Amino acid sequence: MSIRIPVRFLRTSSRSLARSKPLAFTNLKNIKLREPIVPTHQNFDVSPDHPLWAFFADGNESTAAFRESEDLDTSSRAWSFPELRRKSFEDLHKIWYLTLKERNILAREHKVASYYSYPKLDTYDDVDNKLKLTQKRIKQVLLERQVANERAQTLTEEQESYLNEFKQNYIEAGEADIISWNEKLIRLQYAFFGIEPQLQDYDLAQDINLTFIKGLDFVADLKVSRHLASNPDSISLPLNGVIEQLPFLLRSTEDAVNEVNALREAGHSLKLDKIDVLPFLRNALEKAIAEEAAEAEEDA
Repeated sequence: MSIRIPVRFLRTSSRSLARSKPLAFTNLKNIKLREPIVPTHQNFDVSPDHPLWAFFADGNESTAAFRESEDLDTSSRAWSFPELRRKSFEDLHKIWYLTLKERNILAREHKVASYYSYPKLDTYDDVDNKLKLTQKRIKQVLLERQVANERAQTLTEEQESYLNEFKQNYIEAGEADIISWNEKLIRLQYAFFGIEPQLQDYDLAQDINLTFIKGLDFVADLKVSRHLASNPDSISLPLNGVIEQLPFLLRSTEDAVNEVNALREAGHSLKLDKIDVLPFLRNALEKAIAEEAAEAEEDA
């Protein structure tokens, strides 16, 4: 059974409970009031690692809202093109963002200084213009590198097309023309890959590099492909890395085929790790140069 409370009773009770007199305070003279707290940043605990400190020149050690014109680096200059061209992509990336950070600091300081009607605002603009010039030059250097890379890719495609055409003509050349094509091959392998015509001309520390390895692969594939055209069963492909490719550079094609087959039968044909390829080639060529020099002394 629900109990109904008359609304009129509630109104009457609420009216009777209400204060009929205002609240009175006594002993006001004995109440002690604290001095008002002056608004300042020292009243707040700000993390020294707060990201907004990056907009201040001295970070969390800053003691002023902005630097005055005497404190700005007015004696500096923009980075020059020769200096930027010598930098790596990582260095250019770092210079760009350090420059951008300094420009953001200057923009904030310029805004605050103008709010306080600071008279020497042109100094901020002068420093910012030097930073802006550096950024423009970085863009130009990156554009130069992009154009150079695109041209290099085009040149690489042209080289590949020429090498493929040369390979086809070399393989199909008749016996009467092969001497001429071998002379062309000597010039080509030097022009494209730096492979010297004479062993004693090598600087083993400088000339034996990745370009040399590419040239060795091309020359070996070229000679073995021509040999297989008339002797299909003499050797099986592919050649097992530089150990089997080097004989085709140092010897005649027939001698190289026999040497590779002998290496395979003896179990000495191994696929070298990349880290071992250059040391192997340098040692092998050094030995070949010494043998050639010894033979020359005997003939003399």
